[in-house]
Amino acid sequence: MRQFIFYEIQTAAICPYKLLFFDQFIVPLKESNQFKFSNIYAFAKVKKLRFDLTNTFVKNKRQLTTTVVFDDNLTKELTVSFFDTAPIFKSVYKTRENFEDMLSDEDDFWSCELDNERSSNEKLHFFQKAKTGQVFEFWMTPENIESASEIIDDIKFDNRPEIVYIGQSFRMIDRISSHKTLHKAVSELSDSEDLRIYFLTFKYGYGGHKKYADLLGKVSQTWLSKHGNSKEYKSKINLVERFLIHFFQPTYNTQHIHTEIQNDKYVNEIIHKNNIDVISINYGIHGKAFEFWSPNQKLNSEIVSFNFFKPEDGYQTGLVTNLP
Repeated sequence: MRQFIFYEIQTAAICPYKLLFFDQFIVPLKESNQFKFSNIYAFAKVKKLRFDLTNTFVKNKRQLTTTVVFDDNLTKELTVSFFDTAPIFKSVYKTRENFEDMLSDEDDFWSCELDNERSSNEKLHFFQKAKTGQVFEFWMTPENIESASEIIDDIKFDNRPEIVYIGQSFRMIDRISSHKTLHKAVSELSDSEDLRIYFLTFKYGYGGHKKYADLLGKVSQTWLSKHGNSKEYKSKINLVERFLIHFFQPTYNTQHIHTEIQNDKYVNEIIHKNNIDVISINYGIHGKAFEFWSPNQKLNSEIVSFNFFKPEDGYQTGLVTNLP
């Protein structure tokens, strides 16, 4: 093999559409590295998750007991730790042991209360109060519990996100807030569905035979470029977007769907003209909440390769390593 490039999804920050204009959710999201370093986004349909408020209460200052209504007809009764399900606690308490110690039953310095007036079946509002009078608030969504289900054995949601649109932006919130396709996708949801926005970051790799690999060449400089606004970095984002769209064939995308990927402008500029034989892609992230799929995707596999020696074969499962 002369040269090859590959990438995989590194992080996927979730923004439920219903929280897109909710400052208490968006402001912390915008401050996270998962959001700051993302230039690819995906809209995905999922099954609706809601809290049953009649069976939701603070068990103690460390745990919540609730029932989550799933897909409008299934219910899951569960008790979860705030440390696992409310993101703010992992920034305040660096370890579970520290969290359990500071909020122990023996120490009444802190208390935790559910704010029934501001809570809804879409999000819960809590106050944590200290004897000194200090108070801070935090929120929890059903999506927080779904994400925690990947580390809590007895909570499982089969809620794979169906990708319906993929795009890119260097001004994420401005772009998405006024995105006509987003609002169209939401308007066409069924009563049992929700829409989520995933902000994606990636890890990248480059390699090849010692006779051809060039760590100072155009391809390596493009593919290994850091986050930013450089021409090389934007070229990489263009290429990633094209392969994502071409592979998943999302319902609402219109560009890059029917074009043969080997004939695409950016593929020609970066791949063909620079002796790239293979691109390999890993779309998988641990957990059903990040198991992206589309009914139109080219291949039923999370790890795929495209062999430019045999473009007529399309995508192949796994990594391609047996080229001359």
